[in-house]
Amino acid sequence: MELEDIKKSSDYSYSARGGMDDFYDEILSYPPEKKNDKWAVSWSDLMMTMFIFFAVMYIYQTGNRDLLFGAGPGKNYISDKGSQKVINIGVDPNPSRVYDQAKQAISEVMVTQPDSVELMKDGAVRIVLAGDFLFDPGKADLKLGARYQLNQIARVLNENDLIINVVGHTDDAPTKSEKFPTNWELSAERAIMVARYLTEVTKVDEKRVFVSAQSYHQPVRPNDTAYNRALNRRVEIILVKQKPYAQSNN
Repeated sequence: MELEDIKKSSDYSYSARGGMDDFYDEILSYPPEKKNDKWAVSWSDLMMTMFIFFAVMYIYQTGNRDLLFGAGPGKNYISDKGSQKVINIGVDPNPSRVYDQAKQAISEVMVTQPDSVELMKDGAVRIVLAGDFLFDPGKADLKLGARYQLNQIARVLNENDLIINVVGHTDDAPTKSEKFPTNWELSAERAIMVARYLTEVTKVDEKRVFVSAQSYHQPVRPNDTAYNRALNRRVEIILVKQKPYAQSNN
């Protein structure tokens, strides 16, 4: 069918046909060798418009995310200006990820047993530090080398918001010190020294930390050999989601 027949068979009004006539005249008057180029230019304009639209949306979304959560990865906190509090709007830390990070930190220190990091059934992560590496026998002052080990572990602790229970353990050998009349005092003081180093030196939030002392009542091995006694002398750092028997703020 010829172009003129198509135009004559149209049901549009005269004014509408006049507009279509102008369109057809423009197409027909366009050089034949450039007709395809005319449509290509229109298509490229559409694609450019869509590209600009999506680019603007991406930039807006990125800026909005930075405004709400801060630039780059990190902890999801937002300030409640009315109450002067900081609200945690992030999800609970993944214990498996914390466990992997702790294993990596311990492996870099290379002074403890490979099974010194444990992922427990309740989702808690337990890090076991050899007491003989941390302290001299019967003492509660941190050795110099112990500080480097604690620095490595603090990197992991500062990457999450889990509650930190520092637990002191001893073997069943009686103490021979006026400062530590029993193993209760010795295990408590050792846990306190570790907690103080983590909070005062490595800047772990002290509100997350609490201390426990077990004396010799939770051994990992029977106290029947020198090797087993050394395993029982330890400080454990246990990461949990909340303090046991936590009191309500209400």
